[in-house]
Amino acid sequence: MKLRTLSSAALVAALTVGALSPMTAFADATELDSTGNVIVEEGGDEQIPGTVDPEDPDEILPEPDPDGPDENTNPDLGALMIEKTTDLDFGTIKTSANEVTAYALPMSFGGGTETRGAYVQWRDIRSASSFGYTISAKMTQQFTGTDASNVLTSSTVSYNNGMAVAQGDNTNTVPSNVSSAFTLQLNVASTVVTADKDAQEGKGRYIIEFGQSETSTTGTPGTDAESVLLTVPAATASNMAEDTYTAKITWSIVAAA
Repeated sequence: MKLRTLSSAALVAALTVGALSPMTAFADATELDSTGNVIVEEGGDEQIPGTVDPEDPDEILPEPDPDGPDENTNPDLGALMIEKTTDLDFGTIKTSANEVTAYALPMSFGGGTETRGAYVQWRDIRSASSFGYTISAKMTQQFTGTDASNVLTSSTVSYNNGMAVAQGDNTNTVPSNVSSAFTLQLNVASTVVTADKDAQEGKGRYIIEFGQSETSTTGTPGTDAESVLLTVPAATASNMAEDTYTAKITWSIVAAA
């Protein structure tokens, strides 16, 4: 009897296992995964879409008015790059026994219906293992006339009311160290923006504006026409030759070590 009892128990166990297996297989048959693959490579060859409006970063500025200061777009592309700068138009100054100063005209759009302060736009789209950079400005050529012997010796250019913002859809951390005011003299670099490497700041696209329009809701409204200042010392101002003078200001972005 014991042998028959054991055989019956084994049979019941076998039937139970057999009954569960099809049920388990049936449950798995209702789902099946698929995979999606993508390879990420560092960019840098993408074109610059336009100029971010520093006072409304969700929008792109139109082309500057042709009779106002020019905008420069970098022809060389890269993952870490200065994308755009603006030229400075200080108008006309006169010889004087005193120090001479003049403000740069603001950028003009829509036939003068909109204005913005001078600006610099940049991007950092390096791969996630690379963070941090420094942006600096340097006067690499003093104001020199069409006659190269005419030079506005010891003249300086001062930037004020600097405000840096991220492109509207860029939610990365804005660089925490932004200089709102600095003065450039010949061949002396000034640090303007520092994106902290350890804090992983500054990825994406940003723009810094020096002086804001009267309609701006951020920064210092009404300063776009009085934020970039040319100063010619008295000793030079009293000896200036009549000529058209041009200086060069170079903006550089360098990756953190």
